[in-house]
Amino acid sequence: MAGATRRVVPSYDGQTIGPAPVLVDEPKRDRTLKKGMVLCGIATLGFSAITVLVGALSLGANAFDLVLTGLDTFNFFNANTLLWLQLVILIPILALLAPQLYRSVWRDVGQSIRSRPRLFALVGGGVFYFFAQVFLFQAAATLGPAVAAPLLFSYPLLAVPLLWWLNGDRPNLLRSVVMLAIAMGVVLILRPLALANAGPSLLSAVAFSLYVVTNSLNSRQSHPISAGLIQHCIMAILSSIILLIRPMAVTQDLTGQFVLGGLALGLVAGVSYFFHYTGLRLVGGLRTALVAAATPIVTALLAIFTLINQPSLQIIQWPGIILITLGGMTLALDRLSRQ
Repeated sequence: MAGATRRVVPSYDGQTIGPAPVLVDEPKRDRTLKKGMVLCGIATLGFSAITVLVGALSLGANAFDLVLTGLDTFNFFNANTLLWLQLVILIPILALLAPQLYRSVWRDVGQSIRSRPRLFALVGGGVFYFFAQVFLFQAAATLGPAVAAPLLFSYPLLAVPLLWWLNGDRPNLLRSVVMLAIAMGVVLILRPLALANAGPSLLSAVAFSLYVVTNSLNSRQSHPISAGLIQHCIMAILSSIILLIRPMAVTQDLTGQFVLGGLALGLVAGVSYFFHYTGLRLVGGLRTALVAAATPIVTALLAIFTLINQPSLQIIQWPGIILITLGGMTLALDRLSRQ
């Protein structure tokens, strides 16, 4: 999920588009900025596709000559199995890509492991990100991707106050209005739903907000690529432990379909992370967050156009999705303007 916006991104030593120096090649800078934004847009589409594919594996789909029959039930342990299959492919891809994107990645990994504060923050972030992903998968498989992704992006309702408290920042009027708009968006989306059914989505948002806050504690110490690699390994360890304790039981003849789908998730995630990290190096974390904030509306539209069995959205839910999307983008723009 990649992952993944919309989010506090650790600082890094790569190329960043910031305030222009006295002497600068403006055309080259503009080309770099456009290229980075396009790459971030592709990554956002990829992360949305992951959520939609999870919904297709559970709810069933018949698009692009691909027929998926779906599962009768989908719970936390099914979601964990699917995440484990994704990580089996994703982690080797990240390990191969990381040195190409950041030459000092293994040195940074070693320093992070030897430093207790950094390792503690990375372990905490990995655990919170694991639960955010598992609950997101469970929500996408039951409520549908078009609802699950927007509710995940309500995470600023908890993350922003915690970051204000940790950093000592006082909220301004704009942020307060944006938080109110996001809260209204959540209410509009939940209005037609039973609150119990929305539980996984809300838990995903809570876990992701704690992941964002934990990452902010380590933002100036670890490079985002090395931090991401370590956290995905932590996720794989936790997922493996749960899988050993409670393996998924597939009651239908869908084992092959489920496994292939999980491995496909890993491939899509690997490509998405490549574009994400490449775009991050070119435009910086704040512009990356600005593009990633469009994930709710992108996921909803992608699910509506590709999944026949996607639960239909009520008219009242569309304004909620738009409010959450615009709220996330406004928060990113506000931070960008104060950079």
